[in-house]
Amino acid sequence: MSGSGTVDVDGSYGEGGGQILRTAVAFSVILGKSVRVFKIRAGREVPGLRQQHVSTLQTLSKIFGADLRGAEVGSSEIRFAPGRLGESSVAVDMKTAASITLLLQAVIPAVALTRSRVSLDIIGGTDVPWSPTFDYFSGPVGRAYGLLGIEFEAAASKRGYYPRGGGRVTAEVKPAAALRAVRLERGVGPARADLVSRCGHLPRHVAERQMEAMVRVLSASGVEVGSRTLSEEGADSPGSSVLASVTNAGRLLGVDALGARGRSAEDVGEEAAQGLAASLRSGASVDSNLADMIAPLLSLADGESSLFVPEVSLHLKTGLHVARLFTKCDFSYVQEGGAYVVTVTPVSGHNA
Repeated sequence: MSGSGTVDVDGSYGEGGGQILRTAVAFSVILGKSVRVFKIRAGREVPGLRQQHVSTLQTLSKIFGADLRGAEVGSSEIRFAPGRLGESSVAVDMKTAASITLLLQAVIPAVALTRSRVSLDIIGGTDVPWSPTFDYFSGPVGRAYGLLGIEFEAAASKRGYYPRGGGRVTAEVKPAAALRAVRLERGVGPARADLVSRCGHLPRHVAERQMEAMVRVLSASGVEVGSRTLSEEGADSPGSSVLASVTNAGRLLGVDALGARGRSAEDVGEEAAQGLAASLRSGASVDSNLADMIAPLLSLADGESSLFVPEVSLHLKTGLHVARLFTKCDFSYVQEGGAYVVTVTPVSGHNA
């Protein structure tokens, strides 16, 4: 697995988290290049691979018949060499509250951009700390992927919260003909926010109070409220989540938040609504977390792309650094008022 054809990626670079690993292995699959990732999560309190990362590596290895080494919890280095398409239907039990959405963040582009079709049945965490909630992933992320030409369908039949997880998601990833360039410039015109509030293994009034808080904050900020989705569901661990999003008038903005022991439902709803209102005031077309996910992929598109984002996060810089290692793409950040224009310019011959 070593040699001149292997891309070496320093896992401690920049943000230094699991995002580097997920991006590197997805690009390895898409471009058919072996990769070595070392110093994985070196600066974290608990360094090395966690179960979530191991599950992602094993899933991609099954789908693409990869030669995978070092994929154990605690490992600081892995080697991954993609092979031919293997399993087209994969069941994954993460056995913890490890994030399902972060696994999907790596697997979906890898499958779609190799023009493959795969069905997934995953058990783990749907709404857990340090990762997108399932509603955010199936909503704003799904719409953004669709603009790029990446199509998938996903449904959560059960929510999984920390610490037990136990959530269940099924997904169908479709082959992409090509990755389209996008230009999402400053958001203009009136915005309409769609709201989601859920709770599991908790009284319904928790979801109701979260929703009321979001409506109150957004209304005070002059933001029209559109659809409202509220649910009380079964779950192995008690938990709650919210999503406030605007996916109209040329905008792809979403802010989610999670409930936690000792935190009021009102605080959860207010956090999401205030975050969305701030993104709207900046004039951004894409929220910061979504930019982190799609900007590296734009290095594989059929032309130059631009995004108007509230801020240039360390995650974004790190993701584009990894993309450049594989594709030699160019990128830039230019401040315009209270936001930034991020431009990604692919190099001919690296289009997916």
